[in-house]
Amino acid sequence: MERIIIIAPLLTFFIGYNFGIIFSRMVAILSIIVLIIFYPSHIIASAVICALLLTEIFLEKFYKQMNSLRQNYNGILNGLVNDLASLKKDSDMAKISLSGNEKAIKNILHIYELSKDIAGYVDIEKMFNLIVKSLDEQFTIKDISMRIFDNNKLFHNGTQVNIEENVKSQKVVGNVINLPLSIGEIFFGVIAVKIPVLYEKDTEFFDEISAFVEELNIAIQRAILHSKVEAMSRTDGLTGLNRRGYFNERLKEEEFRAKRWKGKFSILMMDIDHFKNVNDTYGHQAGDTVLKTISEILKSFIYETDFAARYGGEEFVVIFPQTDPSGLKIKVDKIRQKIEETEIIVGLEKLKVTASFGIAHYPKDGFTSDEVLKKADMSLYKSKETGRNKVTECE
Repeated sequence: MERIIIIAPLLTFFIGYNFGIIFSRMVAILSIIVLIIFYPSHIIASAVICALLLTEIFLEKFYKQMNSLRQNYNGILNGLVNDLASLKKDSDMAKISLSGNEKAIKNILHIYELSKDIAGYVDIEKMFNLIVKSLDEQFTIKDISMRIFDNNKLFHNGTQVNIEENVKSQKVVGNVINLPLSIGEIFFGVIAVKIPVLYEKDTEFFDEISAFVEELNIAIQRAILHSKVEAMSRTDGLTGLNRRGYFNERLKEEEFRAKRWKGKFSILMMDIDHFKNVNDTYGHQAGDTVLKTISEILKSFIYETDFAARYGGEEFVVIFPQTDPSGLKIKVDKIRQKIEETEIIVGLEKLKVTASFGIAHYPKDGFTSDEVLKKADMSLYKSKETGRNKVTECE
């Protein structure tokens, strides 16, 4: 009988633990019914019933604690899952951000290096070719055009792209982006790029190109300003001809070229006759007018490959690469005649002036540029000593 007292609660607990409290109660009820039917002894029945009731109370408390622990566990687990999901989201966003930052840093470094290279160029065409190379490397863009309004200079690579010249901000026409170049409120040019077919509907691609060119804007500004300053330093403000210092550089270059390729060149030196009398009689403004007129006549007779400069005061010099000596003398005499025939209006006065000329040739008259220049100067001196208004060629 004692075994029944021990086994019944254990069996109830086992069933309740494995199948739930409802089943344990059913087992307890069945056990009580069996005890009442087969064991009418009240003492034994009471003892078993008390054991079963205590077991039920224990099971109920056990299940409550288990449910509480399960809820806590589920809450902690859900919190961990949410935290992991949040961490994953943050990680993905960090990856995207790092990827974007890495790309931005790469573009900034590329633009920085490109800006340094551009700043070193005075030649705008070379600068444009550098931009073309960069856009091709960064975005595989090959059809690019750039117009600089100063002197209406147009540069293009690949197929020439139509440029909207009046744009003040980014403008997209079909598959072409027009990006203005400006210094403050002053617009000095436009870059037009044709978007490859693959990226025509990619707005992010458009934004990247726009940002890229906008960053280059400052470098292009500096290059253009640098080229203007450089041009001003090389050009005589009054006559528009080159200065003497730049002439000396070009003369050395011409000597190097002639020696390397066994070529030839000629030097013309000219001087306005009695120019001091013009200044003394009519004033320095009249003298400036005479200088401007003579320089324009000189420029009208020379080719783009020739190089003319104001050598000093009223003296001019010209380098003629690969020129036939006999043909050059005929051309210079035409210049002399044109100067002699030209009437120069100064206020109410009409002036006429003449000029004297000296010519020397490389390598006939000297084996260095300095020697040829000296011979040309000697020939000029001979023209002035023998009556002025004449052309003398080095003997």
